[in-house]
Amino acid sequence: MTEDDEAKAPAQRTLTFNPAKYIAELVIGLVNLVMWAVNLIIRLFLKLIKVIGSSIRRVMEFLPRLISNYIPTRISNWLNQQLIYANVEMTPEEVISVTLIYSVVIAATTYIITLLMSASPVISAAAVLVSFLSMWALSFILINMLITNRVNIIEEALPDVLSIIAQNISAGMTSYDALWSAARPEFGPLAMEIQGVAKASLTGIPLTDALMGMTNHVKSAKMLRVVRLIIQGMKSGGELHKVLQAVSADIRREQNLKLQMAAETSAQVIFILFAVVIGAPLLFGVSYEFINIFSTMMTKLNVQELSKNAPQGMISMKPLAVSPQFFLTYSLCMLIISSFFGSLLIGILRTGNITQGFTTIPGLMAGSLAVFTVVRYVLDVFFSGMITF
Repeated sequence: MTEDDEAKAPAQRTLTFNPAKYIAELVIGLVNLVMWAVNLIIRLFLKLIKVIGSSIRRVMEFLPRLISNYIPTRISNWLNQQLIYANVEMTPEEVISVTLIYSVVIAATTYIITLLMSASPVISAAAVLVSFLSMWALSFILINMLITNRVNIIEEALPDVLSIIAQNISAGMTSYDALWSAARPEFGPLAMEIQGVAKASLTGIPLTDALMGMTNHVKSAKMLRVVRLIIQGMKSGGELHKVLQAVSADIRREQNLKLQMAAETSAQVIFILFAVVIGAPLLFGVSYEFINIFSTMMTKLNVQELSKNAPQGMISMKPLAVSPQFFLTYSLCMLIISSFFGSLLIGILRTGNITQGFTTIPGLMAGSLAVFTVVRYVLDVFFSGMITF
């Protein structure tokens, strides 16, 4: 290599350096590093979730065996019967274990929230106790609602099933064949119960005993009465199909009466809805704004000093006995309580069953609190532009 070539070599090496390419490679490396870190965090998070889920499963497998010896037999039997009525495939120990875990978690969360809000020890203890007991109440309310919904579905399909059974018997079918042909899928839980009766009779259980066993799975007085009439008709050898047709017509008349009663009480239901969702939040919102304005005015005007400096007997003013914060807490509590009892009353008026009102509690509470918040905001914006201190 000549001296000229050696002199050009460093210059060529300097010219081959590309800053844009170097920056691009650096950015790509950083992106790859970030993606690797994100991937690692996601894997660790999924691993943590998996470990937590595995721990919860082990606790759920161990806890029912642990508490089974401490549950009274009477409570266990009663809860087991309620789960049968609700068609829930869980043991009483499992239900109590799940409720216990959720109640402890909710109570701990409530305690942490009260600590963050710097609440007093009395309020924290009350909130924790209420949240703990609420989960137990919610568990049994849900079971009761499942029972009620299942009974309503069965009783609604009962007249059609009885009519089909009566027609089959009048056509010459045996009682077993008439029952089996009436177990159609569109009848839902009632069809499953009838299929269970037919399967039990195939195993050698008398049909009358199998029918009475069906009443142990459904908490319905109508079902019990119908089964007793069927058994009595089978034992007496009378015209069973006429009895079933008469019972079916009677149940239909009762259902029509319930619908008529629900229609006649619709005005009362609308009045309760208006009072809970519109009337009460509106009045509480106006009252809160009134108290807030006058409390602010008296604070700015320094009422106590004015009363001292005024001539004797001319001016006698005192601060409001109710603070805006106290009235706000009182309003929220009253709205929640009125929504709760209003929902229960609506359930009684519409269906005659108080448990049917539990489904409307969240909606009424959310609606009343939302209207109260909107009224407060609108009045605050309106009066803030008119009154300045």
